[in-house]
Amino acid sequence: MDRLNRKIAVILLLSLLLAGVSACANDKNTQIGNVQNTDLSAETSEGETEIKPDLPDITFDGAEFAILVSSNDEAGVVKNDFEATEMTGDVINDARFTRNAYIEEKYKVDIVDYPQPAGHNGTALNAIKRSVSAADFAYDAAMMAGYDTCALASTDFLQDLNAINYLDLSKPWWDQKANADLTIKGRMFYTTGDISTADNDATYAIMFNKQLVSDYRLPDYYSLVKNGTWTIDKFIESVVQVHSDLDGNGEYDTNDLYGALLWDDTVMGMINATGDKCCTVGPDGEILLTLNTERVVNMLEKYFSVGFDNAVCHTYQRKNWDGVAAINMFSNNQALFFLRLLLDVESLRSMETDFGILPYPKYDEAQSEYYNTVGSWHSVFMCVPKVQENLDRTGILLEAIAAESMKVVTPAYYEIALKGKYTRDNESSEMLDIILATRVYDLGWYYQIGTYNEQVMNLLRNFKNDFSSMYKKLEKSALKQLERLNESFAEITG
Repeated sequence: MDRLNRKIAVILLLSLLLAGVSACANDKNTQIGNVQNTDLSAETSEGETEIKPDLPDITFDGAEFAILVSSNDEAGVVKNDFEATEMTGDVINDARFTRNAYIEEKYKVDIVDYPQPAGHNGTALNAIKRSVSAADFAYDAAMMAGYDTCALASTDFLQDLNAINYLDLSKPWWDQKANADLTIKGRMFYTTGDISTADNDATYAIMFNKQLVSDYRLPDYYSLVKNGTWTIDKFIESVVQVHSDLDGNGEYDTNDLYGALLWDDTVMGMINATGDKCCTVGPDGEILLTLNTERVVNMLEKYFSVGFDNAVCHTYQRKNWDGVAAINMFSNNQALFFLRLLLDVESLRSMETDFGILPYPKYDEAQSEYYNTVGSWHSVFMCVPKVQENLDRTGILLEAIAAESMKVVTPAYYEIALKGKYTRDNESSEMLDIILATRVYDLGWYYQIGTYNEQVMNLLRNFKNDFSSMYKKLEKSALKQLERLNESFAEITG
């Protein structure tokens, strides 16, 4: 498509998106994806100042802006935030197309994405390493799986984003939660924000079946969340009430009814739901091991009290999991709760029974807020290879793409698709606001410190609640790993 036709497409789709956002928004200030943002229609009608990136008026003579794209995913599908070759009628694709076309026209560049195979197999990681080592400038930026970006950062293959001219991570189109959790020794090597929707998809959440809530006369969970009393104890009280051997064969299997469908990774989510992390960046900028706390021990004890009961909870990855079995069970009204990712909300769009969405429960009512994990396996982060052909150009274009994404892509994903198309009620939209505003990026999971990420999941997999002995057994090696990691970051120069 030539630039004139793209420009026409931009104008038409942007008008539609703004109309959609205006219709969906309930008030002037709405949480749109990663940031607290003033509603776009309110800005237009009331003449308020629009937040714009502070960028020079410059063009780049048709230069290619090359973005390597990769991710981890069980289905083998690469999460690609830049692929949009034409208008298709899909609202998110068309929003990405519109954003890309606008940036290409404004800066006279050609945005080209280079997908690498999905899976934590080193393909994307090695592509960046080869490019940096050869100084061939193959990629200006990358959107990659969290494990790979972490490995590249600690071995000095990535730019410090804070040091790139024109890239301002304090701006609202960048995720401020990521800034707080991922800055190491004052440096930020990878991040996310409105430039990506993959971070939203990777966020943990709980879906619940409204029909079973009615049948079993269970609480109004939305009210519990909003008044701050949605806790692990309330979760357990509900879970134990809903279970039945539906086929009467004397054993609990995929044909029966459960209080909850549990994913292995939920253990990491429950740990973070306390407000604690496996690892935290300390005041001196070093990564600290902070997993072994009283709150974590108590939370796991409570969670496992129902999680280990096969008549109450179905740990669906242990039973020939094919990737869709749990979704089918939840869709067939075989569980009150389904603990998974926001990614799976779209998979429930054909479910006949109404469902709602909840954040992970608090440890107790005294806890100030909810905390929802951005999964380590499913995470995708934006990063910049260390060797650049034109670093200023990279900073300008990433900042421009992110800012335009906040205006066009995030409203399409969040207000029109996720809120409007897939969720069933206004309260679920409120829950999405809470979930996405209280996300946790845990460096302990991303760097796989002490293999604790796998070992805490093994507690659920093996129905063995021996957290304290497991932690102690691995603590020495975990601390040595952290020592080496912190030394690596200390040795990295600009």
